[in-house]
Amino acid sequence: MKLISVVIAVAEGRSVNVARVCREASVSRATFYRLLDRYREEGLDGLEPRSRRPHTSPNQTGVEIEEMIVRLRKELAEAGLDHGAITIWWHLDNRSLLVPVPSTATIHRILVRRGQVEPAPKKRPKSSYIRFEAPAPNEWWQIDAMDWMIATGIARVFNIIDDHSRVAPRSRAVAEATTEEAWTTFCQASQQWGLPAGVLSDNGLCFSGKLRGFEVLFEAKLRDAGIRPFTGRPYHPQTTGKVERFQQTLKKWLRKQPVAKAIAELQSQHDEFYEIYNFQRPHQGIGRKIPIDRFNASSPSGPAGAPLPHPSWPNRPRHLTVNKTGNIRVDSYIINIGINGLTTTPLSSSTTTTPQCSSTTT
Repeated sequence: MKLISVVIAVAEGRSVNVARVCREASVSRATFYRLLDRYREEGLDGLEPRSRRPHTSPNQTGVEIEEMIVRLRKELAEAGLDHGAITIWWHLDNRSLLVPVPSTATIHRILVRRGQVEPAPKKRPKSSYIRFEAPAPNEWWQIDAMDWMIATGIARVFNIIDDHSRVAPRSRAVAEATTEEAWTTFCQASQQWGLPAGVLSDNGLCFSGKLRGFEVLFEAKLRDAGIRPFTGRPYHPQTTGKVERFQQTLKKWLRKQPVAKAIAELQSQHDEFYEIYNFQRPHQGIGRKIPIDRFNASSPSGPAGAPLPHPSWPNRPRHLTVNKTGNIRVDSYIINIGINGLTTTPLSSSTTTTPQCSSTTT
């Protein structure tokens, strides 16, 4: 406010120490005299703050290009596919829609300016993650299962991802996520893509029983084929992060499809996405390449020549007490023995049982 008063005073012919006023206001004398000229020409209106935006922007992206970018984003979003700036840039470049193609930063600014990007909280920086990747295709696969709602209830879906190329060898809908279904899914995938050297999974009972002291059919069959089964540590889904991320992409696409009436219809939807994901969609995690191109870029690995040894689990008897309701507790499980079994045995007595571990689970 003092600066404006001094400008008016100088314009009226009063004597003022302009240099001292500029130092106190932290402005240059050129700025002071520019304000003085504006005041003399326009009066008080000349002292109002003005935008510093240039009158012309020769390098600004045209309105037609902005409309094309927004339209492409909407098309990808309606199809349930990735529609960020990087993906839009890839489609513009590969479809030869624009020459030259605007940078991803320019595309992102256009989307923000047009209200197409919703503000998001700051995420954990990518540099803080420890990345790992298999050195070759089929070095190891990641497998997981997810739930998906259909008209008749909840279906389970087994998904497999090649760690190196991000190819999805198989995505299969089933009624129950059993170890037999997991093995069937794996066999169908290996018939087309070959056998991997190893398979990474979480500690779900359909994949592994090592935390429970036994071996399930899935991991037993893998060892028989010379394929190494290994798991991440409990409560650490980042170990199987690639298949977890694939399932996010799959779910986003499925939400844009009609609700499947049965498992067979759900499987048809998965087969359609299988073609898009493996043979059409660029993958940001592998430098915007299509997974099939990266899979074919190098020679795939394979399993060991001989079957791998199976673990030996100790078979020790356990002494368990039957309670008044006819149940016994084994770790986190409760087994119902029945009230009739207590009629000839005192409640305080103990019963010796040996858990029977099979290679299947229900």
